[in-house]
Amino acid sequence: MIYASHLDYELCENEESFILKRFDKSVFNKMYNLFNTNNDYKSLKIILSHKQDYFSNASQLKEIFELLSEVFAADGEVSRTEKIFIPFFLKMKDLDVYEPGN
Repeated sequence: MIYASHLDYELCENEESFILKRFDKSVFNKMYNLFNTNNDYKSLKIILSHKQDYFSNASQLKEIFELLSEVFAADGEVSRTEKIFIPFFLKMKDLDVYEPGN
């Protein structure tokens, strides 16, 4: 959710509030710190490394995409980047996590 909220390069108060309604503040802080210590590529790689746990079937994907749609709308505007993220993520989730140089 934090990664998705930052697609437009800003985590607004409404987005943070939306996330905190679903996750404990300590979990949010831990994930926010993890997000801030990694670049976009590394963050996406971390997310994709957990696909078996959180979005390996149609039901889980539906739930994730409903949450994404809600967090995208939380700031009152769905940006162009946010609109194209879901199709991009659908393609990426089927790819193996790739580390350059390996």
